[in-house]
This record gives sequence, structure tokens and C-alpha cells, in this order.
Amino acid sequence: MKFTDEQFSELEEELKITEKSKNQLKYKILQNINKREKHNRKRYFGIVVAVCMLFIITSPFYSPTMARVAERILPISITPSYSNGQYNPDLTSQLAELVEREGYSFNSVGIKPSPYTIEISLILKDSTLKQATENLEPKVTNFLYENGYDQYELIISEGTEEQIPPKTEEDDTYEKVREIVKEVFSAYGYAKEADYELAGLQETWFSNIVLIDMPDHVDESNEIVKDIEKEIEAQDLNIKDIKVSTFNLKHRLQDNRWGYISSDIYNAMAGKSTYQVTGLSYKVRKGHSYVSIKTDFEQPPSEGIIEKIELAVQDYLALTDTKEVIQSDKYTIQFLLKNGEESFIKIKN
Repeated sequence: MKFTDEQFSELEEELKITEKSKNQLKYKILQNINKREKHNRKRYFGIVVAVCMLFIITSPFYSPTMARVAERILPISITPSYSNGQYNPDLTSQLAELVEREGYSFNSVGIKPSPYTIEISLILKDSTLKQATENLEPKVTNFLYENGYDQYELIISEGTEEQIPPKTEEDDTYEKVREIVKEVFSAYGYAKEADYELAGLQETWFSNIVLIDMPDHVDESNEIVKDIEKEIEAQDLNIKDIKVSTFNLKHRLQDNRWGYISSDIYNAMAGKSTYQVTGLSYKVRKGHSYVSIKTDFEQPPSEGIIEKIELAVQDYLALTDTKEVIQSDKYTIQFLLKNGEESFIKIKN
């Protein structure tokens, strides 16, 4: 995903873990930890597939126990996505593990932020949906209560086990193109740049188009593209064209870093009515990172809440792992009132 200087990166998409992809996702996250500045480029497809889900069981959390959460100022602990080279599981991963500990297989465990919703799609063999819901619902509710979450609606449904699609010719072509691009860039002395996934593949009806992200500081861009073309022809790959777009590598890496940081801060308070966070946006402009946490407060909250938020953010920014990600970036982090214009907290370096 690319963003211009004037665009905000909105982090309001559904976060979902499937049973079959869970380990792959963790592996990819750990790869990003060990190679923190890598740019992962998604493949481009000519066809967009929309997936719709049918939700069966709905259970809002309106118990007296959960209501008591809002009566106290909950502590905040902002945990880095990674620490000492290890991935720290987020709420979605923790819920997936809870479902597994209870002996259930699942098709997916997901969270939606607007409105706050937890969706658990089970693969049932030895029990009915009613039985599974009666068993899981109080345990999920209790887990959320113990961790201060009181804004989530729970949806438990029965799904079918997903089949892993067979590897296609396009998959094989894409992998070969990636290797070619990496090898050619490395041959010109840009091995570090080649680590940032500079190749994409756009599938068309009769052939494919290679999409290359070219760092704008590379002087031999024309020569590199010609060598890539020659190697594609030598391997007789089903490619009809190469399209090149340039980008500022330094800007993109900073944008990627602040995607992690802003998510860590937002996720620590999301789903907790005490803090009323409703959304997150961030941008990088002229080397300065701007993070805006949107809230539902019409007026500034109490001093106690403001102090808790400020202390948690400052503690997080002071962590060694966080400092390594921030590097020398200039930043401004602000919490906005409901009108989206006035801030009641602003932290900058």
C-alpha cells in the first residue's frame, strides 16, 4: 500500500486470523521483526473478489460485571508488536488461542473496529452451535473483562473448513520474477534495496505484467529493467510487459515503521470505553511522522484519564524496542476530540 505525503493511512480494516493461515501469518510477522525495514509488496490481481459472511449468533456484553469496567480508570500497557525478536500476540491471536484451548477448531477469529465486534467462526464436529456458544461465550466474556474490554459485541457462528487452493502457474511465475528482480538489483550493488520486495505481478487474461517499484536514488534504473527483461525472456516466462514506478525508499520505510507504532498505541485502548478511541490515522510528511488517535470525547476527559494516556504513551516511546523502530524520526502524536479538529493530548519530540 502506498501513501502520498498528503494522504493519511487509515487503520480501520478488519483484523482476522484463520486456522490455516495463522502459522503463516506469525511467520511473516517474525520475518518483519528480523528484517524490520523490509517493504512487503502484495501481488496485484485483475479480479477483485468480495467475500460475504453470514452471522448467526449475536451476544452484546451488557452484564453488570462488564459495566463495572467503565467505573474505574483502567491501566494501559502499550506493548510493542515485537520485543527482543519475538512477536507479541495481539487480541485476535489471544482469542484464537483461547478457542483452541477449549478444544475447538475455527475457520476464523476476527475483530472489527466500527462497531467493535468479535467474530468467531467455528468448525464443529462433536457439538452443536448452541452447545459451543454456551461454553465459549462466558469464557470469552470473562477474558475480555479481565483485560478491560467492554465495548465488543460477540458473534459466534458455524463455518466450513477452508480448502487450500492448489498452486497455480501464476504463483510459480511470480516467485521466479521475484528472484530475477532480486538478483539483478543485487548485481548492480543494490542488495539492501532488493530485500524490500520491489516486484509485483498483475495477472491479465492472456499474459502477465511485472510491476517494479524503483527506488528513486537508483542511477542505473534503465539498465536494471533491461537486464530483468532479458532474464524473463531467457526463462520463457509468461510476461508481456514491465511497468516501473519510482518511490522514495526512505519515506516508505518511515511510513512502514509508523504503521507499527501507531497500531500499538491504538490497540492498547481500542474496545475500552474508558478511553473511547474510535479510529486511527497517520502520515509522514517531509520526514515528520504524524499520528492522530480519534476519540468519542466531546470535551477533554478527566485529568486522571489524560495522565494515564500520556504516561502509557511516554513509557512505550521510551522502550528500547520502540526507540529502535523510531530511529531519528521526528514525530507528533495527538488524541483528538470527537469533532476531529481539537486535540486534548499532544506528544512530540
